[in-house]
Amino acid sequence: MKILYEDAVMLAAVKPQGMPAQADKTGDLDLLSALEEYTGQPLGLLHRLDRPVGGVMLFAKEKRAEAFLAKEIQEHRLKKAYLTVLCGRLPAAEGGLEDYLLKNARTNLSEVVSKERKGAKRAALRYRRLAEEETEQGVLTLAEIELETGRHHQIRVQTAHAGVPIWGDKKYNKGVPKRGKTEIALWSYRLEGIHPDTKQPFSFTAKPEGEPFSLFSEELTEL
Repeated sequence: MKILYEDAVMLAAVKPQGMPAQADKTGDLDLLSALEEYTGQPLGLLHRLDRPVGGVMLFAKEKRAEAFLAKEIQEHRLKKAYLTVLCGRLPAAEGGLEDYLLKNARTNLSEVVSKERKGAKRAALRYRRLAEEETEQGVLTLAEIELETGRHHQIRVQTAHAGVPIWGDKKYNKGVPKRGKTEIALWSYRLEGIHPDTKQPFSFTAKPEGEPFSLFSEELTEL
């Protein structure tokens, strides 16, 4: 657990991969509880990351800041950027994906469905190809992704539907064995927004480490 920024109204920290963002049925230590113990106060959970996903998360330390930042997120003014390693080649150096997703509450999976499907929600993201690497597993692509919407498993299901699933993703990458432990190559890299009190812009970043991001160490250094 690494603290990137802290003041009287908010806190930015790095969630380790494999750690729940908040308490769940496993009872394992979660980031929210750990930070509340560290600060000695309740915190506002503004957004979530899937358990296998690591990276930057933002928390509010007071109700007024929580309301302000929650509105910024709702109105898409808080910008979220992710780094991911995809199995395969993206169709272009830059582009976007737009689909309609439906979450299955029973399986906790989402799928791409038609726009007319009851309960379907629009999902949109932008991607930028940073590098490609030929490996024994085939072509791996390092990409930066910015979310325009925030849907359940959005990046994971949209990239898989586009034919470039995320490395290590047991839920949506059919080439990954269901058994055994693997880390998913998806990382919350950057959060940008406006400070609730000063109204000045902020930007918090953290870079991923370990396999398969280590294949792209040179490109990550340049970010």
